[in-house]
Amino acid sequence: YFQPQDHLVLDQVTVRNLELVESLGGASGRTLLSVIDETVTSMGARLLRSWLLRPCVKQGEVEARLAAVQDLFASQITRDKIRSLLKEVSDLERLIGRLSFGSATPRDLNAILRSLYQVPAIRENLASLPSSLLQVLSESADEVPEICALLVKAISDDPPAKISEGDTIRAGYSTELDELRSISRNAKQIIATLEATERTRSGISNLRIKFNNVFGYFIEVSKGNAARVPAEYERRQTLTNAERFTTPELRDWEKKVLGAEERIIHLEAEIFNDVCRQVAAETKRIQATARALAALDALASLAETAARRRYVRPAMHAGDEVEIVQGRHPVIEVFNEEPFIPNSVYLNNSTDRL
Repeated sequence: YFQPQDHLVLDQVTVRNLELVESLGGASGRTLLSVIDETVTSMGARLLRSWLLRPCVKQGEVEARLAAVQDLFASQITRDKIRSLLKEVSDLERLIGRLSFGSATPRDLNAILRSLYQVPAIRENLASLPSSLLQVLSESADEVPEICALLVKAISDDPPAKISEGDTIRAGYSTELDELRSISRNAKQIIATLEATERTRSGISNLRIKFNNVFGYFIEVSKGNAARVPAEYERRQTLTNAERFTTPELRDWEKKVLGAEERIIHLEAEIFNDVCRQVAAETKRIQATARALAALDALASLAETAARRRYVRPAMHAGDEVEIVQGRHPVIEVFNEEPFIPNSVYLNNSTDRL
């Protein structure tokens, strides 16, 4: 949302003829935006584009931006560090949007965490720069420590693209999930342990625990040892040479094993959705951080462009004069094979007009 009186209104014809974001000839990169855009995040790129298409007409705000660019321009080491940190920041605006719409993936949560992790170092580097705008952006960039702690605890370091693929929730976050995973991954070992326990308890050395698709898991005892079967064993099937039994413990474990994989998927989805809700509850704070990082990226981009192109800071005033000394066309000088010849111009509202 913006107020029209706060910006210079540019119609589509003007935007096109000035080749701000699109070249008249269709040549790639031959626009003002392409020349000055050194942003390293998608958020910063969108913001810089909007600044170009809706230029601010408030002198105080423009001066604040210029002062911030001046500070970043003057300190290349700090600027390089900040830009390097910003490269690790994902598109928080889009990520929090997907989260709010319920379409976020496990990797989206990891991207949010990685982005928020950059905030403390960014704020530390901004501390040495005097610009009031940069300090405001530093204060607005909230690392949201509670969310970082939650994501570190809940989401694995390398989650799959889809929650249905499993192994999204970190081990140790849910006792029930850990138990189900243990059952699923260690089924053979658990069967062997249970079999050894039943052999010792019954004294039947050839007792076996087996599985088939009809009866599931069962205890098989030879006919010769049928009389030694413990009283709590429940008969399931009689064969020519063997008897098959079950126990309450085996039935409970069978339910866990057979339903483990399905339950794991459902439980992971439940936990993931709960984590998403907790993150989405802090949408405003994360959005504020996203806006601050986008503005910082756009300002650092302009500082980087100024350093590379040898641009200078304009002196602004409230009068009716415009004086450009040795001015250069930003687009033509980049793409022209011949050296660009600077030109000076002086305009006012009385004696020197077009």
